[in-house]
Amino acid sequence: MTDPEDQDPAALETWTTKYRKPLGVATGALTMLCFWALFNGGAVGAWIGIAGLVVLIAWVFVFRSLYRRGY
Repeated sequence: MTDPEDQDPAALETWTTKYRKPLGVATGALTMLCFWALFNGGAVGAWIGIAGLVVLIAWVFVFRSLYRRGY
């Protein structure tokens, strides 16, 4: 496996590198929304907040693995 920093800079322009910061901002905003639903949303909001946080955690692991593989 090659290190992405050792590759040609033109070859590094993948969707994970191009949209890394906007996706990070969106993930952070959705995380805040899920925490708000978890603590201020009542019973249904708690379920929505927990499910949203689980999905966001899974998304972070998927994105990190895709980013490391060079997608």
